[in-house]
Amino acid sequence: MEIHKLFEKVKELVKSAGSVLKEMYDSTYEIYHKGKIDLVTTADIKSEEVLKKGLKELTPDIPVIGEESFSEKEKFKSSYCWMVDPLDGTTNFAHNLPWFAISVALLKEKEPILGIIYNPIIDEFFYAIKGEGAYLNEKPIKVSTKEKLIDSLLCTGFPVSKILDSPDLFIPLFEEFMKRCQGVRRFGSAALDLAYVACGRYEGFWEPYLKPWDTSAGVLLVKEAGGEVTDYFGNPYHPFLNTIVASNGKIHQQMIELTSKYHPEYYKPRKNPLPTVDIIIEVEDKIVLIYRKNYPFGWAIPGGFVDYGETLESAAIREAKEETNLDIELLYLLGCYSDPKRDPRFHTITTVFVAKGKGELKAKDDAKLAKLFKIEEIPWDDLAFDHAKILKDYLKRKKYGI
Repeated sequence: MEIHKLFEKVKELVKSAGSVLKEMYDSTYEIYHKGKIDLVTTADIKSEEVLKKGLKELTPDIPVIGEESFSEKEKFKSSYCWMVDPLDGTTNFAHNLPWFAISVALLKEKEPILGIIYNPIIDEFFYAIKGEGAYLNEKPIKVSTKEKLIDSLLCTGFPVSKILDSPDLFIPLFEEFMKRCQGVRRFGSAALDLAYVACGRYEGFWEPYLKPWDTSAGVLLVKEAGGEVTDYFGNPYHPFLNTIVASNGKIHQQMIELTSKYHPEYYKPRKNPLPTVDIIIEVEDKIVLIYRKNYPFGWAIPGGFVDYGETLESAAIREAKEETNLDIELLYLLGCYSDPKRDPRFHTITTVFVAKGKGELKAKDDAKLAKLFKIEEIPWDDLAFDHAKILKDYLKRKKYGI
């Protein structure tokens, strides 16, 4: 595949689709609802038709994933695929607000290698080819050089499928950033937000629950412009993850310090302490520890949150099974631990059980690794939370019966 020749042809195709959008923007079109506040217009559909038809003619063996025609049932065998958002910013378009774009990216094994974002109204054409820098209308672009969050202008968005039902999962992080930076913009196009980070107009961007067609091109632009892109916990990002943080790199860790505390799948918007369970699982003369996938990282005793309507005992068995794959028999209650600082994310009160485990040990759910340790092998310096204290109490009880 000759990427530069392909780029020139895709550039023409995107400009053609942009002309369609510009023409329809100034005329009439129909608006439909995909959800309560999630819109699609005939302009989205027409633009996608132009792009998909053109890309299939250029690269017939490469599947095209488009926002308005994608089905979860689709399966692709090729290591390459196109990601197409024919109109990112549909709600803006429907309200005659000229802030929207076409986003097209070519991925190889989930990694963008060519990306284009085009705003046809102001004729700004952003593009990048992996390893060759990022450009706006043929001129090289770079991320900003601001080093402090308080001096930075940020941008974000809210997931249209979730914000109405669960605003408390998303607004607190927005509030935290508002108190720590120069300002936050929320303009309704993730593709343009990422392009603006790449060219230094914004210092950073964060958003949960975006789709791969929203971010694929923009991620490449930011990286090629010298920026950094991760998930909310600072892990390497690819377009199929459900959270993204993009920045100029200099303020990235300052952003992660906030986003890591407000991941919508872990953040609990309550003021009361959260009930949790931890389970010390004995397998013969060893105990099970897991290495956590998410912040706070480190080795830990299996455990997690107690669900509403669930007993502590049933929560302990469920959490242990989910993270280790073992069949669990609870032996006794070790104790409760309530230090407000035991969990760096929020105040938890944990009930610790000791149990026997049987079966095949497998790392699952929040566990990146699951391993059996003899007592003398416990990695004390790498234990998360207050698990060093808990394990010392456990060993004291085993030795002295107290």
